[in-house]
Amino acid sequence: MTITKEPKDTLSAYLKLELLPQDYEGKVAAELKNYRQKVQMKGFRQGQVPASLVQKMYGKAILMEQVNKLIAESIDNYIRENKINILGHALPVPEEEKKSEFDFDNPGTFVVWFEIGIAPEFDVELEKVKVDGYKISVSDEMLDKHQESLCRRYGVVSSPEAAALEDTLGGELFELNEEGQIKEGGINVKTSIAIDLIALKTIQKQFIGKGVGSTVDFEIQKAFKNKADLSSMLRIKEDELAGIAPKFRFRIDSITHVEPAALNEDLYKKAYPQENIKDEAGFREAMRKDIGKYYEQNTEKKLFVDTVDNIIGQTKFDLPQDFLKRWILSESNRQAEEEKKAPVADIPAEEMKQIERSLRWELIQNKITEKYTVKIEPEDLRTFYKDRVLSQYFPVQSEDEEMRKRIDMFIDSMMKNQEEVKRVYDMVFEEKLTALFREKAKVNTKEVTMDEFVEVLKKTEEKKNK
Repeated sequence: MTITKEPKDTLSAYLKLELLPQDYEGKVAAELKNYRQKVQMKGFRQGQVPASLVQKMYGKAILMEQVNKLIAESIDNYIRENKINILGHALPVPEEEKKSEFDFDNPGTFVVWFEIGIAPEFDVELEKVKVDGYKISVSDEMLDKHQESLCRRYGVVSSPEAAALEDTLGGELFELNEEGQIKEGGINVKTSIAIDLIALKTIQKQFIGKGVGSTVDFEIQKAFKNKADLSSMLRIKEDELAGIAPKFRFRIDSITHVEPAALNEDLYKKAYPQENIKDEAGFREAMRKDIGKYYEQNTEKKLFVDTVDNIIGQTKFDLPQDFLKRWILSESNRQAEEEKKAPVADIPAEEMKQIERSLRWELIQNKITEKYTVKIEPEDLRTFYKDRVLSQYFPVQSEDEEMRKRIDMFIDSMMKNQEEVKRVYDMVFEEKLTALFREKAKVNTKEVTMDEFVEVLKKTEEKKNK
């Protein structure tokens, strides 16, 4: 067997494989012998079917299987052994371009032509990247709202007889017809309503003072003007809101009142068990860090996206366009065949543009990982999962031995789920790249308010959509 490489253009090449009879005959004979031991045929004991009969019935199929398997392995080995950095995988060359020689009815020398796309040579210099970064300032108003939220979270819960403005009602919603009766086949859901979140004070007053078992008929779209929240409450899609009745009836099944916790060391300990907070000033500083850390996730995501866009824009290299399109079409048609769909005739220009961008970023990522030695160890995944995921449910810094065992058990379970491992890996990788960008690139960090940051995001989105 021989494989020779023949250049097609700068970033693609032909591979010519010549397979001689001595390369495949032994494998075919061995497989026929193995198959003969397994085949069952009426009139013969298992393993005693004549070899000539097995050859006649299954010889061609086995020949095709073994030759195709040998060709695929040989091409893969050649690419690996010669350290050819390819894009995608090798594709058969169209007959009009290079003629392969296959004759399974009269097997002899097989000649097969493949085309490969070759990854371009380029360099990435993060030190030359300039990008804006953002830090959201934590205002006193944010601190006041967060403090109010924590006081309610750790407050004393009670069930009063009559509802007040700050109470939450549990119950059931019924869609009404034009006569004010429960609509047959209409929306009927169990939900909860926070009275102070109702948009109109006139509708709030309808609920205040009511007790368990009472009902209130009200115009629901005037009470809850946020379409996303209302569709979630009614468990329907946003575009279905236009078709609902104007009035709904809410039956009160429970009333929950929360008396906010007082600002004292007991609250500080509950809210921030790992910190030794003694006064309100220390409490507000802990909240400031907490809020800042939360918003940092948004600003770091923005930095990552902007830096990636910047790097892709300034890292210039060519790609084998014709080969890429053939490769993507072959993959799309393979998937279509698996899903029993019609074959794909062409790739739309906009879709091709997005695929090419993804491929460019994948190549750049690989170069960054190699050049700047970005490594992710299994322990990195375990630490991330513990600190970012399980911390929402467990006190991950707990000194309790039993709690640590439970946490380790959850992490061990996660590490067995390949989809979850990949999800966590991607998040850890993005974090490491973002830290690398901050270290190597020239980041101009601007302190902004939350409203200003939202405006930046809006302008970025508008720019992309142009």
